[in-house]
Amino acid sequence: MGRMIEVEHLKCRRTFGKILPVVAPLVTLLLVLVLTGGLADAFPAGAWNWWYATLLPGTLAVMCYLSITKDRKNRYYNLRGLSISGRQLIFGKMLYLVLGLLAANGILFLGATIGGFLFGSTIPACGAALATILLTLSYLWEIPVYLFLSARFGMFADVFVCMVLSIGGVATLSDKSSWWLCPSSIPVRLMCPTLGLLPNGLPIPAKSELWSESVILPGIMLSLGWFVVCAVLFAWWFEEMEVK
Repeated sequence: MGRMIEVEHLKCRRTFGKILPVVAPLVTLLLVLVLTGGLADAFPAGAWNWWYATLLPGTLAVMCYLSITKDRKNRYYNLRGLSISGRQLIFGKMLYLVLGLLAANGILFLGATIGGFLFGSTIPACGAALATILLTLSYLWEIPVYLFLSARFGMFADVFVCMVLSIGGVATLSDKSSWWLCPSSIPVRLMCPTLGLLPNGLPIPAKSELWSESVILPGIMLSLGWFVVCAVLFAWWFEEMEVK
């Protein structure tokens, strides 16, 4: 597995995809800093809400596209010359993207936490640390989905589906009891008890049922289940395409 990650790292060397997990959260923090203007308690909440509701899904979609675009242009001939099966290559690619996702969430966590010390925050550091882990786990399933869309249809389909999933996840079921029916609603719903934020970024009322932490374990189990299914299907599709 380490060799496969190294292969992905070498392919991404000197490309925008390598620095995107660093640039995206930093741009998010800068935008929120400018828009909030140092208002008390506004910076961390704004940074987290902008990140998980819109910018993180978009960042992940572009990361997946950039990860596979070179292989796609070469019709995957560069991969066929390696003494590694197609399934192993795909799982190595997904693991590399998982590490990038975790790094991006970690940078956002550090920036939002530091901003909280400077400007004030209603979000506890332990809640923000938990949010970093939960966001990484609950967005895993999108990696094989975006890789498939990028490999099969290209960037337009990848970004368009990302927009639909993001809007659907925030606007439809994330604050309702049927949140679990929509995979893209899960990350937003998990952030409610973790960060104390509504899907629109406002604080949750004190006695709201959205504070319930009982959604966290089911949400993570569902997300991991979706990831396993999507990853296996994408790996199977890639192997079939490789044979052809």
